[in-house]
Amino acid sequence: MRVRTKITWLTITVAVTVVFFVIIAVRGVFIEAFRGELEKRAVSIAGNLSDRVADYILLKDYFHISGAFTEVLGKEKDVEYIFATDQDGSIVAHTFDNGVPSGILDWNPVNDRAMNIQLLDTEKGFIRDVGVTIFAGTKSQLHLGIREDSLIQTLNRARYVTYPSILLVICIGVIASFVFSRLITEPLNKCIEFTKVLGRGEYGTKIDVRSGDEVGYLAHNFNTLSMQLKSAKEKMEEAYTYTHLLQAEKLSSIGQISAGLAHELKNPMTTLKMMFQAFREQPDMTKEDAEVINNEIDKIDKILTDFMGFVKQRSFNFSEVSLNELIDRVLSLATFDIKNTGITVHRDLVDALPVVKADRALLEQVFLNLVLNAVQAMPDGGEIRISGKSDDRFAEVMIWDRGGGIPAVIRSKIFDPFFTTKDSGTGLGLSIAYNIIKSHGGSLFFNSNEGVGTVFTVRLPIASEIERG
Repeated sequence: MRVRTKITWLTITVAVTVVFFVIIAVRGVFIEAFRGELEKRAVSIAGNLSDRVADYILLKDYFHISGAFTEVLGKEKDVEYIFATDQDGSIVAHTFDNGVPSGILDWNPVNDRAMNIQLLDTEKGFIRDVGVTIFAGTKSQLHLGIREDSLIQTLNRARYVTYPSILLVICIGVIASFVFSRLITEPLNKCIEFTKVLGRGEYGTKIDVRSGDEVGYLAHNFNTLSMQLKSAKEKMEEAYTYTHLLQAEKLSSIGQISAGLAHELKNPMTTLKMMFQAFREQPDMTKEDAEVINNEIDKIDKILTDFMGFVKQRSFNFSEVSLNELIDRVLSLATFDIKNTGITVHRDLVDALPVVKADRALLEQVFLNLVLNAVQAMPDGGEIRISGKSDDRFAEVMIWDRGGGIPAVIRSKIFDPFFTTKDSGTGLGLSIAYNIIKSHGGSLFFNSNEGVGTVFTVRLPIASEIERG
């Protein structure tokens, strides 16, 4: 059974039950009130009539007594009978058409009381007998019997109003239950349909339920859940896409590195092959030939050494390193190349660059590579400037040269493995330097203007920042 049907039947049942008990309660109150009023009227009529006929009884004027009784019967339609007794208890007047019923004095004995009321169940229905003592201390009484016909008639008339009222209340209850059940079940049905939408994976949709009750709160939670599921789905898709892109990038990098390695090895291997072919034809080896072979073997060794340095998993030996001392050490190592090309070095480092936590040997390799690259960028001499700065988190060292600059078309390839514009070299120096700085939590980047020069910047987290992070 659907919820709407249950609510409808429940509402009808409650409405009918309430109306039923209300009618019973009202009917009981009405009957008691009507009987009370009827009894008061009967007592009033009997009291007035007893006072009126008292003198007639003393005078034994039965004619006027009967006349008074007849007058009351004419006015009060629900009075069934009236009779009176004298001081001795004998009936002196009555209104019975077929004579006085036997034992009538025992129906409602007054005895020594001033008044007594008794409900009698007769063939004509319920009659309320009111007995009044006319003369105290005697058996003289007046009895008046009043029918409850008016009560029955009133109740019968009330049924004609009550039954249509019950039917009207039931109809109103049915309509109200239908409306209320619709107000309750329609949002619930929307929530049910919404769960089906979520089950199909259509996240991000919302339920249009604006009520402020529990159903509205449930709909609000469903909407929140839908948005959270949408966000989670998007993140999963992004992660999945990123993973595949990363995998593709790794495969592409491996392909590029392999191609670069093969290209770098091809030239010296070709030279060696040609030399060995020449030896087959002319076995005598000159000193110059031996030097060529040795140089080509050295070239292969350097390529493989640089390649191993690029791809192997490094183990770092971290310690606190003073950048000022490290730069001095690098400049000392590069002194021969600097002087041989007639280059002037301007050292503009501040005296107190922060200490960084790094592998001293690897960091020395990075800065030496950058200084030598700056030297090679100015074969006819020039100026190299080394400056530095720091803040609360990072220390930066900039190496400037006044060379020809890096052409815009190749700037995006500067850190690619095996990329080089030099006649000699493996093209792995900057790639290795980039990876070393990145492994230290820093960054390596450059800015270049053709015809003006290039500046490479090494940014490293200071030692206290690494400890906090």
